[in-house]
Amino acid sequence: MTDGKWRVVNRLPQLALVIAALILILRTERFFTPGTLTSILTQASIVGVLALGQAFVLLGGRFDLSRGDAGSDRGGRGPPGPAWRSPGRGREAALAIGALLGSINGVMVAAVRTNPFVTTLSTLLIFRGAAFIILGGQPLSHIRVFQAIDSGFTLGTTFLPLRGVLFLALTCLSWLILRQTIYGQHIYALGGNAEAARLSGVKTVRLRVETFILSGLAAGVATILFLSWLRVAKPDTATGYELDSIAACVVGGVSLQGGRGSILDAAGGCLLLQALRTQITMSGFPEEYRTLVTGIVILIFAAAAALALRHERA
Repeated sequence: MTDGKWRVVNRLPQLALVIAALILILRTERFFTPGTLTSILTQASIVGVLALGQAFVLLGGRFDLSRGDAGSDRGGRGPPGPAWRSPGRGREAALAIGALLGSINGVMVAAVRTNPFVTTLSTLLIFRGAAFIILGGQPLSHIRVFQAIDSGFTLGTTFLPLRGVLFLALTCLSWLILRQTIYGQHIYALGGNAEAARLSGVKTVRLRVETFILSGLAAGVATILFLSWLRVAKPDTATGYELDSIAACVVGGVSLQGGRGSILDAAGGCLLLQALRTQITMSGFPEEYRTLVTGIVILIFAAAAALALRHERA
């Protein structure tokens, strides 16, 4: 089979998913309404921001499981203090803590050279466990410092929340960094062949740490969006978000082996998964079907990517 045909085969799962979504869409007349489309964008925004950070790590050849603590970042790591009575200081704290936790992952994986799966799974448990201890297992409610972000503006007759707008803006910014800068080219080189990148002068250890820091920053932003929406923080609130962010990247076509894919793939995968889940709900299927379908979709996409990689290495 030619390389061109294998590229088509690699994209068959995306095509099949789009067809399946279209079939479900035909079952209802309410999908292509501005309200539904805006809702999909808004609901996808938190996982979408996490997926953007995850994409930097994946493109660099690693992955990050610890992003499931996003809903408890600082809101679940300490009592509400002066920083959390001020929106500006609260945002700075969320971003700083996200970057710090990301740097811990990065140093362990890049400098100590621990296994990324074991490392980020361990830090996920550590971060979440620390949040449980600090809060005593109780939720932290009435968090209002970020409530302005849950506002928005009216476009025609449709209300567009700022969460969705911020997700789109960060997607564009991330795309520019990866596709239009030398820094982005180095990340692709790191994921494609780390040793070759090192020999060509790329500071691979520092760069890998920085990809984890970017993932941590994304988790900080996702925390702000999450708390602006829910206004309640619990250590286990965001359980599963780390897997959703990886799933969005896989569905979009970002390679788990590194060096392939784009930010637009990650964002598109997140929107496509959210659209499918929304349509399953609107079609009257039970909630359990969303989980089942998501698992099947991820498995199919992973299998297609593995087959394409085997062909390239043959």
